[in-house]
Amino acid sequence: MLNQSEYLDLIVRYLNNPQDETTRAAIDTYRSASAENEAYFREISRVWDLSARSTSLNRIDTRQAEANFKRELKKHTYKPFTGFIWFRNIAATLVLLGAGYWFYSLNNKQVYLTLQTGASQKDSILLVDGSKVILAENTSVKYPKSFASSSREIYLIQGKAFFKIAKDPKRPFSVLMGQSKVKVLGTSFNINYSQNKIDLDVKTGRVLFSPYTNGTSSILVAGQALSYSISNRQFTTRLSQNADAWLSNELVFVDTPLEEVCKQLSRYYQKNILLETNQPLVKKFNATFKDNSLSEVLAVLKETYGLKITINKDTITLKTPYTQIN
Repeated sequence: MLNQSEYLDLIVRYLNNPQDETTRAAIDTYRSASAENEAYFREISRVWDLSARSTSLNRIDTRQAEANFKRELKKHTYKPFTGFIWFRNIAATLVLLGAGYWFYSLNNKQVYLTLQTGASQKDSILLVDGSKVILAENTSVKYPKSFASSSREIYLIQGKAFFKIAKDPKRPFSVLMGQSKVKVLGTSFNINYSQNKIDLDVKTGRVLFSPYTNGTSSILVAGQALSYSISNRQFTTRLSQNADAWLSNELVFVDTPLEEVCKQLSRYYQKNILLETNQPLVKKFNATFKDNSLSEVLAVLKETYGLKITINKDTITLKTPYTQIN
């Protein structure tokens, strides 16, 4: 059978975590054993409630409060709790313990911040570890005010962002997107996350992409990329090219098929650019554009491939010269 100081410890543990079923059962047994036990429980509960309303929490030394509480438990064996001095000492100890515990929990609770960009807006975050996140338009990121001791995690809620991660071998860095995760140590990469798809392009270093819990992961190194279909749970790998053009305002094409050039120009200039051809195109495109307008890029393509370009309100169509196929 527990002595009174041990019952006090039990009551405090219960008040600290009333959801614990084992502690709750022990408390129910104790309270139903006698009217005196029930009165004792109610009085300790009242003191505990008062301790939660303490206002000078920033002055509390939580370690000292815990030490005081343990010392009081050893000093006091069972006595009728009507003794004013005994009750005053226990009450003071419970106030310290309860307020200290509340203050400790408050200080150790992870505080998250959110950054949201609007249309035609870019912004950046310098994280506490020195990592940098640059957000494209219509992008939302949630990140902690401080990282845990064993890991670094932030959330890309939607949109496109470029990540330049500071090295910290003891604390891997992870970007979470729904059920998917990108995990790195020190590297730079671009993510475009929408409701149906994730595009991941690695610029430097290497990353580990996990599509969902227990799903097959993939390691990508600099220059590699993948596109993941969220609904089909399938991804395809590809070479990374111009994923961060939205940030650098530079497009670099190296032996790029014209079909792929059109796709990348569509993404960068946010125009629907279609290619119509009646023959396989062998010639690859090699060029670099920096701060060029779409009309300037199209002029180069027209000269290179002899294209006919039609522009209407919603679509730009590129047609290769007609060739008779026998």
